[in-house]
Amino acid sequence: MTQPLEDPVLYGRRRRPDGPAPVDILSVQSQLVYGHAGNSAAVPVLRQLGLRVAEVPTTLLSNTPFYPTMRGRVLPVEWFADLLQGVRERELHRRARVLLSGYLGSVDNGQAFADWIEQVLPEAPQLRFCLDPVIGDTHTGPYVEPGLEAVFRERLLPRAWLVSPNAFELERLSGLPVAIEQEGLHAARALLERGPHWVVTHSVRGALGELVTLAVSRDEAWKVSSPELPIDSAGTGDVLTALIVADLLAGESMPRALERAVAGVHAALESTLASQHEELDVTVAAPASRQPGPPRYAAQRA
Repeated sequence: MTQPLEDPVLYGRRRRPDGPAPVDILSVQSQLVYGHAGNSAAVPVLRQLGLRVAEVPTTLLSNTPFYPTMRGRVLPVEWFADLLQGVRERELHRRARVLLSGYLGSVDNGQAFADWIEQVLPEAPQLRFCLDPVIGDTHTGPYVEPGLEAVFRERLLPRAWLVSPNAFELERLSGLPVAIEQEGLHAARALLERGPHWVVTHSVRGALGELVTLAVSRDEAWKVSSPELPIDSAGTGDVLTALIVADLLAGESMPRALERAVAGVHAALESTLASQHEELDVTVAAPASRQPGPPRYAAQRA
């Protein structure tokens, strides 16, 4: 008779140390087999910087939608909610310092995530919620279920410490135009009224041939201008947010974090262009963000 596998496995596992493993960041985002977006963009960057990340996937996809085919699916809500419950049971939220969320995939997943947020944030007062409200982009329009925008506005924004929309998403969430820098500042300040401490928005039009990244709080506003490159690559917003979060966790100021993050993303785009690869070169973003010396793109008061 074959001995059940469970007995020796469980016996061996009982001999492991019982001290909880440290976790710096909980990252709730999409996951890809090929390419870089969501967790598949942010987590490699965060780990290069020495941060310990627990990943919760909202999707399991072969690639982004920007190819002739895409396999896999958005996680069914019962799977997604079960993973979140497992995170709570292991008390990862009590150990982590940041909860980072990105593409949620469906209205049902958005509601399940908001339900979970309402449970865990009161249990973990040290946990800062950083919301990347993935809705769409200027050149694509919305690419999520319409009901998700209401989940962001009504349930997640009021609980976020930092929110990092692109210009299109800031426009959708604020109901205000965001074509140029001054409009971006006005829309960001409108969003602050709904709860976040910081609004970081990217892909705002600056001077001819430049893009502006803004970081706005109730007390200060910063901008970093960088040249617009002839490339459109998935994952840049995910990498930008990851780099900013990493620096803030390390105790850097927001303007310094903004400078480093823009430098890292720009270097990743330059490397992608140079190699002529179809996916963002996330491997260079973290090292480029930590280059010594004066900032490549300096933060200025906005």
